[in-house]
Formats: sequence, structure tokens, C-alpha cells
Amino acid sequence: MDELDWDGTSGERLLLRTFRQLLAGAECAGSRVRFEEACGCAGAQAFRAFTVFVQQLRLHGRRRIDLSPPASTQRTDDEDLILCAFASAQADDYRSVDDALTRLTATEPPGALGGALCLVAEAFAMNGLVLPLRPHGTARSYDGPELRLAGCF
Repeated sequence: MDELDWDGTSGERLLLRTFRQLLAGAECAGSRVRFEEACGCAGAQAFRAFTVFVQQLRLHGRRRIDLSPPASTQRTDDEDLILCAFASAQADDYRSVDDALTRLTATEPPGALGGALCLVAEAFAMNGLVLPLRPHGTARSYDGPELRLAGCF
């Protein structure tokens, strides 16, 4: 699959492309290879942790996550929130990580969700894939109270 054609870092593109594929149930061997290429010896572990992140989100989430199609150049507000959560983890802003995960799941997120996210974020950071804190919009499918994320406003 070609790189997403939007102004994002290679880490952001890798996360979103893989997230879209895994959530759609289309695990691709190429995704694992891309993680290994991007993260070196930590790539296989980072990919497994990312798979756990997606599984935990699917299992514990209480709302629908809006996604763009796998090859789309557009990002949804939920995808922006996911990128914000990973960027916040890399910035050691765990309150924003918890806020983002609470917003994504519409419930108290399980520890495994945050743990998997932090492992992937650390593997990315150790290999130069630092995700920038970007502004995000209001998630259109979220009906709960508005949360303001400290690191992503």
C-alpha cells in the first residue's frame, strides 16, 4: 500500500495505516514488516503491542470509532485523537493519554490499553519516529461531555 498522502510524519502514517487495517480485520503481513523496518529490533514487539492496543480498544470501547478508509488521505477526529494519545505518551503527558483513551472508549480505559499504547510510543521514539502534538477537532461521534486534552488543544 502506498504512503498516505497527507502532511504527517512517517510515524503518524504508519500508525494510522496499520490502525485502519487492524480495526477493519485486515491484518497484513506488510504492516508487521513496516513496523520492523521502522523500529528495528523492537519492531516485532511494537507491532504485537499495537495489535493489543487495537484489540483492547475494540473489546472495551463503548462507542464507534470513526475511521477513514485504509488508503484515504483524510483523517477523522477520532484518528487525530489516536495520534494525539501516542504523541502525548511520547511527551510523558500521561494525563492527556488517559483523557484521550477515556474519550476514545467512552469509559474508564483498561490498563492494558494504555500500556500497549505507551510501549508502541516508546519504540517509535527510540527509533526517531517522534509524533508531534497536533491540534485535533471535536470527535463528531462522541456524545459525552467535551474533554480538553492538556497536550492536544
